Amino acid sequence: MAEATSQDDCIERHRTYSIDVSLRLNALQRERLKRMVSAARPGDHVLDVGCNSGYIVDFLPIGCEVYGVDVSTELVAKAARRLVEAKIAAAEDLPFPNRCMDMVILGEILEHVHDPLVCLKEAARVTRRLVVGSTPHEAGHWGPDGKRKPETHRFHVRCFTKQTLAEVLEEAGLVDVEIGTVNAERIPQMYVFTGQVKG
Repeated sequence: MAEATSQDDCIERHRTYSIDVSLRLNALQRERLKRMVSAARPGDHVLDVGCNSGYIVDFLPIGCEVYGVDVSTELVAKAARRLVEAKIAAAEDLPFPNRCMDMVILGEILEHVHDPLVCLKEAARVTRRLVVGSTPHEAGHWGPDGKRKPETHRFHVRCFTKQTLAEVLEEAGLVDVEIGTVNAERIPQMYVFTGQVKG
């Protein structure tokens, strides 16, 4: 696991990340994506933070207007071909007005950023309905549980437990928070979360 020295350091690490995740989605990843976006409705305005190549459109209902941000120039160029709009931007400073989206997706983002609370507050600011996302489970491939090796992913700076994830979601002002797991061989691998914005 990398040290989260600063927000700029975390962002700079990811500017060079150009792996198109859609080219290597496995059953676990597909299940995570389906569960994250299960509350989306046709016609929703959706923002995918850390949009990669824009592959989230394959999992959303037809008719959604999908926008994306990422810090990788190469990935934003790919996403721009699939989304209504893709911009180069960090999760900590979303270039969208207040309450302009119905859903903001933070799929596998919170473990990468310097301050997850700042990212969650930004997501809550731009949505009028839901913030959804996922993050590795501490007992899965990425985290220590006494049986597995400690976190080694070079871009991750933290691993959440259900309690610490719930705390940061609620601190960001989200309500009716739900946290589930996506499992492989009965071992939890990822948390999938949903939170609503107040009012």
